[in-house]
Amino acid sequence: MEDFDFYVDKKNVIKITPNFERVKSVISDGEDRIKDSNLLDVNRFPKMIFENYYDAIRGLLDAILLIDGYKSYSHEAPIMYLSKKGFDVTVIRRLDNFRFLRHGSKYYGRKISIEEAKDIKEFYLEIKDRLYKVLNKTKELE
Repeated sequence: MEDFDFYVDKKNVIKITPNFERVKSVISDGEDRIKDSNLLDVNRFPKMIFENYYDAIRGLLDAILLIDGYKSYSHEAPIMYLSKKGFDVTVIRRLDNFRFLRHGSKYYGRKISIEEAKDIKEFYLEIKDRLYKVLNKTKELE
């Protein structure tokens, strides 16, 4: 993966005016996806659970970008932006792997295993508080 500035230079990320109403909406959508996914049986719906968790995480990343005045047109850029927020390469690589799996599932019919669905849920629970802390800290700067 490339550095975040690469995506800015390539116009995959543009500078915008922060939009806090949109931030709230994106976060709310992600929270709804998580709640809905928790109602599903992972043995029957691993793909749906996996994709919902991925989209919820992606929404939080987009919210961070929105607060900081960016809009991304790629999935890689928000992941790489985490490095600017103090996340280590292990978290970034793991999230990029989930991006890769989701892309295969969404566009090429790749099956998502029960273990992969459980893994992304566990990952979300591991980083959730840190993501919300970044969101709150970033909002305080405005």
